[in-house]
Amino acid sequence: MKHDAEVRPQAAQTNESARDRLDRCQAEVVRLRRRAEAAEAANHRMAAEHAELAEGLSVLTRLWVAASALHEAADEDAALRALEEVMINLAGTEEFGVFEMDGGKLVPVHAFGVADGRLRPHAPAGVVARVVESGDAWRADSPHPDPLGESDPSGEPVACIPLRMGGRVAGVVVVWGFLPQKMAFEPFDVELYALLANRAAPALRASRLLGAAA
Repeated sequence: MKHDAEVRPQAAQTNESARDRLDRCQAEVVRLRRRAEAAEAANHRMAAEHAELAEGLSVLTRLWVAASALHEAADEDAALRALEEVMINLAGTEEFGVFEMDGGKLVPVHAFGVADGRLRPHAPAGVVARVVESGDAWRADSPHPDPLGESDPSGEPVACIPLRMGGRVAGVVVVWGFLPQKMAFEPFDVELYALLANRAAPALRASRLLGAAA
């Protein structure tokens, strides 16, 4: 009996020590789990920041390509071809026209994929008139308002970009259709439209002067 009395306190101490070790192990597991979760969250943030920086660099690179193409043209035809390449390869358009303002009318100077009926001198109307008046680019909610992805049979534009020069709108780029693979507008489109609005008209005028002087 005396032996049993001595063993019971020792067993209790052993159990208490085991519980203490178990509690410490559990606390360590919780601490390590929290550290792992924090590291995973930091990795996600770094990955998101890297993707954002990469996208920003891509935008800047494409904008530089567009600006360089416009300003390196040696004559008006080359400048219009450069603008066409920008509109197709960077803006993703497949139907558009370039118009200059002349005596209150829009006069076509270049087009791609557009029916002849749309290429005639005319007074600005609808969204184009609003763009000419405000000097701000406009676009529809989607590149393809028609659910089948076809160009608008009514002839209404899908986007319109002002060509500003000297504080006035010297012309517009009217877009009637985008390539099928362009499923949505992106932040890059806003930046590209702003670049074209500010750079295209001066580039066209400079190229016209260069061609005349050659």
